[in-house]
Amino acid sequence: MNIKIIDLTRSLKDGTEAYPGDHVGLHVKQLARVESDGYNLSSFTHLEAHCGTHIDSPLHFVAGGTDIAVLPLKMPSVVVVTAKDREIGPEVFASASNLTNCAVLVCTGWDQEIGSKEYYQNSPYLTPVAAQLLVDRKIAVLGIDFPSPDPIDSEGYPVHHILLDAGIPIVEGLVGLNQLNNTRVTQYFAAFPIKVAGIEGSPVRAAVIVLDE
Repeated sequence: MNIKIIDLTRSLKDGTEAYPGDHVGLHVKQLARVESDGYNLSSFTHLEAHCGTHIDSPLHFVAGGTDIAVLPLKMPSVVVVTAKDREIGPEVFASASNLTNCAVLVCTGWDQEIGSKEYYQNSPYLTPVAAQLLVDRKIAVLGIDFPSPDPIDSEGYPVHHILLDAGIPIVEGLVGLNQLNNTRVTQYFAAFPIKVAGIEGSPVRAAVIVLDE
């Protein structure tokens, strides 16, 4: 069996922005340098939970919901869905035969806009009807290559509520989903957060594990 790991994570650096793109989500401070101290040592002086590629747990919008530390670690099978329009409706998922207990990864190519003003302001989004379809079909997790399943000017964040109320985590800000579109072997999705109790989100190292038997 051949195992291949495809990294779907955005690299973070000092000054990386956080949602909705108007403030810094990460500051990195150098505490020691090998040239002067004999070793390198750094700290995160600020790391926002919703910076870069990250996961939303139900606690993000559900009072008393599951937090990041309790969120079960899973590696569900992958279903990749391609969407071309900014508004992603239920018809996008209609052709997928089985979504139950799967990681549904929505590939729009919007990760190419990272660093531009457009990335947050005009990003794709799901309709509430599409979100409810995913709940009804009992998906395990939703992954997207854009910053939020709701539009940036959303009132009430209905898609977040529909998915998180049903206990379905959301992984936002994936990159490189186009690498998966033509893969026809067994694939599993992993997006493991930092284990911090009592918080609603965390950056993740997201990847697809490809098994070619």
